[in-house]
Amino acid sequence: MELFKKKKSVFSLLFLLLISMFNSCMSFKVSDKRIYKEFKKEDKKPRIYREDFKGKTIRYIAAKPINTDLPTILFIHGAPGSSDNFFDYLKDEVLAKKANLITVDRLGYGYSDYGNAETSIEVQAESIYTLVEKHHLNNLVVVGWSFGVPIAAKMIYNHPEIKYAVLIAGAVSPEDEKYFGIAKLVRWKLTKWLFSKALKVSDEEKMAHADELTKMLPNWKSLTTPITYYHGTKDKIVPYKNMAFITKNVTDSILKPITVKDANHFLLFKKYDLVKKELLEVLEKLTP
Repeated sequence: MELFKKKKSVFSLLFLLLISMFNSCMSFKVSDKRIYKEFKKEDKKPRIYREDFKGKTIRYIAAKPINTDLPTILFIHGAPGSSDNFFDYLKDEVLAKKANLITVDRLGYGYSDYGNAETSIEVQAESIYTLVEKHHLNNLVVVGWSFGVPIAAKMIYNHPEIKYAVLIAGAVSPEDEKYFGIAKLVRWKLTKWLFSKALKVSDEEKMAHADELTKMLPNWKSLTTPITYYHGTKDKIVPYKNMAFITKNVTDSILKPITVKDANHFLLFKKYDLVKKELLEVLEKLTP
């Protein structure tokens, strides 16, 4: 009996340790110090900025000092996520020579009011646009991934002067929102303590997302900014059906839809060269 109690205590301790490690890995927070350290390994010096949005802090990272004479590529992550989703793009020397490369922690994630969910797509879009206004960025290209796609789309709807949008694996169709059973554990009183603040924020966004997308339905036909849209046929997180929504609701004259055969939701990383090539082509059009 005594041996059983000891084993039970050991297993309980190991379980709590694993949960602690899980929460640490899934916090989606990268400190300024870690960012500088990571980029230093490749002899790069990013710039980290903070901007106020209605009393909340927005943190964003640029590959180098922002130069308003250059075009700008602004990256917007999904849910959960953070600015570090796009660090490989910021480290790319070819892209960095041709444009300002900026990635942002969206409200609720990273170091932008971490842990407090902002479920409004409109508010998310306008909070990010504050940094565009602060730096007087021209020739702007927005890149959105997953839940970042409707936010990027809302930005180009509100600000049609944005030159281009590259949208990847977007959760855009309110009728095709996919829910996962495990998400219930995030809300269940007995288990919600197991999950990081970022995962709880993501769940709150998810629960409100279909309604938010429904509000956006009239916007899509009014878009005038050219768009390249990618979606993988084997995306199990955001269904490929979203491609049909895009092709139905976005005017053909501004849309370049690209189906990526056998690609999953993470084509942003796994098809890096494909996305980079498109960004370089877009920059070529914007550069005199």
